Amino acid sequence: MTNPRCFLLAATALLLAPAALAQPTPADVAAQPQLRGLNAEEAAALIAKIADAQARLKNGEKAYFELLSGAPASYPMTRTAPRDAFLRLPLAKTFRVERKATDNKLWQPYRIIVLPDGPGKLLWDVEVVLGIDGQIERIAMLYRSPAPF
Repeated sequence: MTNPRCFLLAATALLLAPAALAQPTPADVAAQPQLRGLNAEEAAALIAKIADAQARLKNGEKAYFELLSGAPASYPMTRTAPRDAFLRLPLAKTFRVERKATDNKLWQPYRIIVLPDGPGKLLWDVEVVLGIDGQIERIAMLYRSPAPF
């Protein structure tokens, strides 16, 4: 005769195993971005600043920052203009926000990783440079494959 406790324990383990091994969904990624060198409030303020720049450009307002976008030559994203790529950048799917180390007192670079289609898929690697006044000076976006970890 088998022990009912062992049976229940084994059944519970089998039911919970897929959840424990599951990849994070895009919703999970957006809710919990990884932070490096800054706190959650600073990261949220940076994302809000970028979203505001997107909204101003969509509304036809003038924006005075450098905007660059690229991808490996064989990717179809190379056919997309930088402004169009920036306007479609899904900031809600930000995976990581990092303050880059710098000795320059006039510029503060940040790196943002955006996962438009979720983990393991092509991503946007975005460098945002803020000037001394906290305004965006440059946004450089590279559409690339994820690191092979």
